[in-house]
Amino acid sequence: MKLDLSDASNEGSQMSDAPGQDIFDKICELLAPYNPKSLAITRQSGIMTDLEVDSTAVFDIIMGLEDHYDISIPMEMVSDIKTVGELVSAVQRLAAE
Repeated sequence: MKLDLSDASNEGSQMSDAPGQDIFDKICELLAPYNPKSLAITRQSGIMTDLEVDSTAVFDIIMGLEDHYDISIPMEMVSDIKTVGELVSAVQRLAAE
């Protein structure tokens, strides 16, 4: 019974990770030109703090995501996003609408 539960939870997490992983990969691709030090990018990475991306570059990245996923990320949402993971979640929510 325990094996069945863990198998089911693993299947569920793989299914939910797939769309988020695609978004994460796209964000990493868009961050690459602004990451000359080739810092490791994780979902916990602070976009402006850890990766040292300036506000102009953040807006370039946001515009790239909006174009790629055909979404509009509200300015007030952008100001609340601090980490790569928060950006992934925001894009997921908006793309699902």
